[in-house]
Amino acid sequence: MQGKPLVMLLVVLYASAFLAGFNENLVNMALVSVMGEYGVDSVAAQWLVTGYMIVATIMVMCMAFFYRRFKLRPLYFSAAAFTLVGSLMGLLAPNFELLMAARLVQAVGSGIFIPLMMNTVLAVTPKEKMGTFMSIGGCMITFGPALAPVVCGAQVTTFGWHSIFAVPVIAMAVLAVLAIFSVKNLGFSPAHLDIPSVVLSAVFLSLLSFGLVELTIDTPLAVGALVVAVASAALFVWRQLRCEHPLIDLSPMKSRAFWPSVVLTTVAMMGSFSCSVLLPLYLESGTGLTAFMAGMVMLIPVLANAGTTLLGGRIMDARGEWPLLPAGFAAIAIGFALMASLAPTLSLPAVFVAALLVMGGTGFVFSPSQTAGLRTLPPEMNPFGVAISTTFVQIAACIGPSLYTGILSTGQASALAAGASAGLATAQGFAEAMVVATCVAAFGCALALAYSRAAVKRAALKER
Repeated sequence: MQGKPLVMLLVVLYASAFLAGFNENLVNMALVSVMGEYGVDSVAAQWLVTGYMIVATIMVMCMAFFYRRFKLRPLYFSAAAFTLVGSLMGLLAPNFELLMAARLVQAVGSGIFIPLMMNTVLAVTPKEKMGTFMSIGGCMITFGPALAPVVCGAQVTTFGWHSIFAVPVIAMAVLAVLAIFSVKNLGFSPAHLDIPSVVLSAVFLSLLSFGLVELTIDTPLAVGALVVAVASAALFVWRQLRCEHPLIDLSPMKSRAFWPSVVLTTVAMMGSFSCSVLLPLYLESGTGLTAFMAGMVMLIPVLANAGTTLLGGRIMDARGEWPLLPAGFAAIAIGFALMASLAPTLSLPAVFVAALLVMGGTGFVFSPSQTAGLRTLPPEMNPFGVAISTTFVQIAACIGPSLYTGILSTGQASALAAGASAGLATAQGFAEAMVVATCVAAFGCALALAYSRAAVKRAALKER
């Protein structure tokens, strides 16, 4: 496939990945309104995000099987159907339980769309331009969830929170019509789905997210959940190594050129997803902004993220990992440190600058980190490399909001008990969460420094 048909196929797949990313953060600006209407607290409300991520992650892990077992066209339209049905359910949901169900149905579509786009890009684009094409895909994956707070903030303020689901309904309907003419069948080979591995992955992700949320709230319960989560993860890995037909072939993780890139991608997206969930809570509950104004504050950082994502892909193609990756992680760490120190002052300009650094830095490191690892794999390993990389991105989306929301909630409760106002209590809890985010980003910076220098040495050896 080449020329105009290829361009149209990629446009539809890129747009679908954008919509999948948009849906990930669809409810973020509506959480305060949902909490008020349905009488749930922030810990319960955040499961609209975390539950979505868990289901999406399970689907991503199954995509190495789906991509080999089914052709592109039926996979695409299955994802479109789940996205459309879930969005309609959310638009009409009369209670929190049905809203939660709507998000889980939506998540099935997102879990298919993102790896489907990445696998297709790897299959149809030349290797020497992979960084550019992957950066466009990375831009869609990151720009979607980054733009969602801006668009949905305006909708929540103007039309009420239910209206946010109208966007994916309309967008998915339009894309499905375009896909009828542009999405052609690619690939198909014998494959088997290992059901016990799917169950183990679901247990691991659910208990991991629950344990992290409860870690600072009910420590004994959280520790118990985390112990079982670790045990289920160990069983999952053991089964992948022993099973005749593993859910994910873990062979790429044996490569020292691949596995650090997965860690870097995970660290980058932990920060990005957490920022997109917690920052709206801080801006609305802490500084008193409306959902629309909070979205507008995040607009420039969102645009910076899109710009640096595209620029990062070009730099990756031209210069490689050094010094792109360490510089990007350094910007993220500095941004989180500023948030941690200045959030209690309720200074919007300071938080704006910090968010700009975090989102801009994420753009420089997310797609290049993925590209750095994936381009070292042989073609037959691409589906598994994509599955591993994308799975860890989704795990980051589960871990980050769960952990940081639990820290925020605990810090908020402590500040309220000490007599702080509601706004200052939220700011204090947010600041404490950002301290942990700073430490995680600093670890990413150190790893990026070592990984990028090793990449330079590998390239020098190949040239000899």
